[in-house]
Amino acid sequence: MRLPSIGTAPSTVAAAGGILYAVGVLSWLFANSVHFSSHDSTSLAFGASYAVIGMFLMGAVPLYLCSRLSLVTPVFVTLWLLGNTVYEWLYGIHLHPLSSYLTVWPLLLGIAVGAGVIEAGVRIGLSRGVDRFGLRPLV
Repeated sequence: MRLPSIGTAPSTVAAAGGILYAVGVLSWLFANSVHFSSHDSTSLAFGASYAVIGMFLMGAVPLYLCSRLSLVTPVFVTLWLLGNTVYEWLYGIHLHPLSSYLTVWPLLLGIAVGAGVIEAGVRIGLSRGVDRFGLRPLV
């Protein structure tokens, strides 16, 4: 009897990366006085859930696309967006870059996935034209 290998599925890679990304970003944000506050516990729970789920998805979706389809642009775009937030925070360019990152994550995730869609289109075209650079799983 052969046991399935554990930890090599794209979803496992994505989940682990999403958890690490969420923990890392939220720890950094909380260490810099970004916090949730509300007099309504429902609003507080919604806001905290929105931020945690968002940071998980910001890490997990690009990693899933990379490990499942070998798309690298979503990972690079996500890292660039996070790096830009760090830059804005360090140099005071934006008044509240940390809380904005928690708020606008659906837009940022859409930008990263959109870059992956463009990469996929180019690579599918190249695969059909020169039979190279096609989409394939990495894991």
